[in-house]
Amino acid sequence: MSKQQPERRTGFISLHVKLLIGFTVLFSVVFAITFYWFYNFATDRAMDRIEEDMIDTLNGAIAGVDGDEFIALAREAKPRDDGLTDDTRYWQHLAWLETVHNIEPRANPYTYVKGEKPNEVLFIGDILVITDPDNSAAFRESFISKGGMWGGLTGPNKKLEPYDDQWGSWVSAYAPIANSQGELVGAMGMDFRADYVRQVQQAIRDKVVIAFAITYAVLFALVFVISRSLTRPVIALTTVAERVAEGDYSQSVSALYSGTLRDEVSTLAQVFEMMIEKVRQREESLKRQVQELRIEIDQTKKAKQVAEITETEYFQELREHAAKMRKRGE
Repeated sequence: MSKQQPERRTGFISLHVKLLIGFTVLFSVVFAITFYWFYNFATDRAMDRIEEDMIDTLNGAIAGVDGDEFIALAREAKPRDDGLTDDTRYWQHLAWLETVHNIEPRANPYTYVKGEKPNEVLFIGDILVITDPDNSAAFRESFISKGGMWGGLTGPNKKLEPYDDQWGSWVSAYAPIANSQGELVGAMGMDFRADYVRQVQQAIRDKVVIAFAITYAVLFALVFVISRSLTRPVIALTTVAERVAEGDYSQSVSALYSGTLRDEVSTLAQVFEMMIEKVRQREESLKRQVQELRIEIDQTKKAKQVAEITETEYFQELREHAAKMRKRGE
């Protein structure tokens, strides 16, 4: 004997809710992908613009440096106790860096030469001596480079991943300085403000959030209205089906297919109405057949009961007694 399987409980979620959830999830995914693409695209374009401006500024700044005079300054000038030097070439060099900074305020140029230790560079000029003396590099101040500055002594190098400090967001580029014989005698570095990238990213986030909220509200309202219009006929058919199941065949769904534009729902409604009529006819036919069968059964039952009575010994005796009485009366 097989065990009876327990009835499986299932939850109910209306088609209306399913459509709302489905369209909401779909829109969220599409919006997230679009936002991710646009955010990266705008960031890349902003970075391309900054990189182009930075490289152009760096190349122009290096073109204004006399390589022979620069290396002579680096070798011959004597540092003061305050980290600067009285060499007029130093102040002329700083004046040129200041000119570059005034032309492009986002640029903070500085120059350096190779030191004697591994990866050591020695600062020569630094625009911060003029713009921010407390944070500037001293003349011939040593610094151990971990990549960008050291690489700039032999060829163009750049650091385009924005990094932040207390003064802002920056990207950097480096390129060598050559003397009149074409020998590489030092390099110029340039820290370039990248706040523009952060501003672009923040503007995108701010505007996209507003656009998303408005679009989301409008889309939700549209989906709500559309889903209601799609599910209303289904709900109406469900109600009619429940009443038909209770035996009420007077239901009409003609309103669901009486319009000029037909669709699957209107076709289903029309077929459903035909089905109701056929079920009604079959039930009426079945009722007639049952009624006829009931009459036939009653007649057969009566005949059987009569036969059972007439075939009894008592009934036979009554018939014989009645026959004798009739004869006597004759």
